Amino acid sequence: MDSAQYAAHRFLSPAPRFEPSTAEEPGRRNGPLSSPVSSARRSPHDGRPPHRPRPAAVDASDAHRFAEHALRLVLEVVDRRRPPAQLRAVAVPAVVDVVHYLARSAPPAGRPGPATRVRVHVRPVRPGAAEVFGTYNRSGRVFAVAARIERGHDAHPADWTVTALQIA
Repeated sequence: MDSAQYAAHRFLSPAPRFEPSTAEEPGRRNGPLSSPVSSARRSPHDGRPPHRPRPAAVDASDAHRFAEHALRLVLEVVDRRRPPAQLRAVAVPAVVDVVHYLARSAPPAGRPGPATRVRVHVRPVRPGAAEVFGTYNRSGRVFAVAARIERGHDAHPADWTVTALQIA
């Protein structure tokens, strides 16, 4: 290829403009990308977050009270101060099995001390479901715990049920 053909052929195209143009710029046309006010139809790449409806309000006091009670039960079962069967009233069978395994896995001599719950926070994620996260102390050290609670799952007597659990 000689230099004349090379100069006539374009290998690169100009980069698209991501900033809206100002009215003072001469020679710029007004279009959907250059106008600060966009059309009614939103593009998935217009830089604004998508509109998502907020989750319906969960009765915060009821969910918070259940979360505190359930996490206290979980920590007492892990510390072997309570039998795992008592978790069946507040948790799905998979969570009960995991907590029972945690309680059996560590020897009592290797435990630094009993766990005490410090803080519990509840955040609704959708109607009838909330995420629970909090901290607990064990011999002066702070650890984390997180769970998901759902309303009316498996018709538990507490009306809320722990469906997922992570203990750090």
